[in-house]
Amino acid sequence: MKPGNLSRAVFFTLTFFYFSTLFAEVQVNLEDIQPTFEEEPENLGDSETGVTNYIKLKKKTKNQTTQKIVNLRALDKITAKTLDINIVLGEKKRFGYLEIIPKNCKRSVDTSDSGVVAYLQVKDLSDKKDEKIFVFNGWTFSSSPTLRPFDHPVYDLWLTGCENI
Repeated sequence: MKPGNLSRAVFFTLTFFYFSTLFAEVQVNLEDIQPTFEEEPENLGDSETGVTNYIKLKKKTKNQTTQKIVNLRALDKITAKTLDINIVLGEKKRFGYLEIIPKNCKRSVDTSDSGVVAYLQVKDLSDKKDEKIFVFNGWTFSSSPTLRPFDHPVYDLWLTGCENI
């Protein structure tokens, strides 16, 4: 093929694609597009009233019990989902393959720090062995979570507070 014919072929091809995209009308309804991630169901309704309803609900449940409750925030690093977990001392709760058991929760002794400390035991149940060992067994601090961090390849846990202490 001669160089002149090649440049004409490229010119006509580019011109064809340019005009075909120029006159093509594509209408997309954005409400018909499905998300590429999982969405949590919104039971709270309107965002502004939902937030206030959530705060009122949390305050009501806070005053109903006299048991010590440990508040944790859990992160699944694979799905990037977080969950606020409230566990009564001594009870077990699961997050993914983790079994979390809070043993104690107290206010920090340091007067300049208003945080809380909690003693947690965490087991990883993903291993198929019969004997489950703790992947974390110790004190964790809300004011500085990196002081004694929970180290796991899939999950992260942070102490956010304690109730009724």
